[in-house]
Amino acid sequence: MYNLVEGVSNFFEDYSADVIKYVLAAGRNGAVSVDETAKATGIDTESIDNFFQLLVKNGLLTTHIFSKEEELEYRDVVRQNNISSRTAPQTVKEKLPMDTSSAEMDYFTAVEDDGVVASVMFELTYNCSEKCVHCYNPGATRNDEEVSHRGDREELQLEDYKRIIDELDEAGLVKVCLSGGDPFSKPVVWDIIEYLYRKEIAFDIFTNGQRIVNDVDRLAYYYPRLVGVSIYSGIAADHDAITRVKGSWEKSMAVVHRLSELAVPMNLKCCVMQPNLHSYYMVNDIARSLGAVPQFELNISDSIDGDRCSRQLRLTEEQLQVVLRDNNVPLYVGAEAPNYGGQPRLMDKPPCGAGVTSFCITPDGTLQPCCAHPLALGNLKNNSVANVVVGNDILATWQRTTLKDYEECGRHDYCDYCNLCAGQAQSQYGDFRKAAENCCYMAKIRHRMAHRMMAGYDPLNGEEFESALQRLPKATVDLHRIYDTKG
Repeated sequence: MYNLVEGVSNFFEDYSADVIKYVLAAGRNGAVSVDETAKATGIDTESIDNFFQLLVKNGLLTTHIFSKEEELEYRDVVRQNNISSRTAPQTVKEKLPMDTSSAEMDYFTAVEDDGVVASVMFELTYNCSEKCVHCYNPGATRNDEEVSHRGDREELQLEDYKRIIDELDEAGLVKVCLSGGDPFSKPVVWDIIEYLYRKEIAFDIFTNGQRIVNDVDRLAYYYPRLVGVSIYSGIAADHDAITRVKGSWEKSMAVVHRLSELAVPMNLKCCVMQPNLHSYYMVNDIARSLGAVPQFELNISDSIDGDRCSRQLRLTEEQLQVVLRDNNVPLYVGAEAPNYGGQPRLMDKPPCGAGVTSFCITPDGTLQPCCAHPLALGNLKNNSVANVVVGNDILATWQRTTLKDYEECGRHDYCDYCNLCAGQAQSQYGDFRKAAENCCYMAKIRHRMAHRMMAGYDPLNGEEFESALQRLPKATVDLHRIYDTKG
């Protein structure tokens, strides 16, 4: 059960789950009676009353339906709390994503043996209002001379989405992520959002914000669980050099400021690469000031369609040795992290959790484990979810795969420093069991850096992080498509 204004998930088990099931059956703004709930569940009224008071305290029940003014007051309180919590001093250890968990993750784990499809990403379209140089979607251009082929596919229509959402709802769906391209480049996106809202299915949405500058309030009052907005720098010119759309930074920033004012839960998503090397870190300060969470990605991916020219954008080892000392990036290397950022690889465990309780559906209806893992499981355009998933040999093979089935992964010292992605190997080799070049590249650099630091090496040479960052030379990139089936 979600508090969608505060962006908090709650997981209930045992007797509390019985009560929550009854509460959820009442629907949004539906009345729930202590006495009737006690009668329906067989739990005494005093216990139900105390539990309901706890739900009120956590924003899951209210004693009355909020007026517009009361909701705005509530949002303002949440906004102030968000800003206070994001700007409060944190130790490096508190920032690191070690042993992370959430009520949502606990729920997904609890139902993974029950055939529940709890979460799905809809890549609504590969069309986009920006032309980001690092985009890995099929058909994206790398330079202004290329012709875009983002729209060269027959996309699912509104009635397809309604049917698929209904089928997934029956299979236990609790959350959808709407992505792209930019989902607001899909004409029926608002109809899909409305449908999810009426069915009381939580949704995230990842966008650049370009097409919703005047529609932020409209989005906010559909109560997205999370809005992820791409912001690549605190400097407009650096951001626009990546999107290749002049003025895109100003529009995106207008959107994130308004989302913040309405306390919409928000991530600022930033890929770190050559064009924003000297200014990416500013996104952290922007996010904190708005009560948002910064989300940095260092591993620039090859295109899903096999183009690997974006490797020119990724940071060199010299650059990474500085950037990996930024304790706001999830791949941080330092003494505060266990084994300086290394985590042992368990050979009897799956490479990731995709394709169990969560899946991705591409614009043409192809079902795959996740957006970065193009392992085609079947197409939902003229087929039901059950027909594609049940008895699917490809899916079964993926679900029972563990790291010991891989050719190389987990067998080297540097594998402890790998952010393994089966999808990148699938894109490069057509086989997720191989070692993806991009993953190995980062793992080897982190491994070398960590062990040098254990012996006393300081990548910053005694300088402050920002000073050391500014001294780094940026590489010049010339992006033209490169295909190499050998990776």
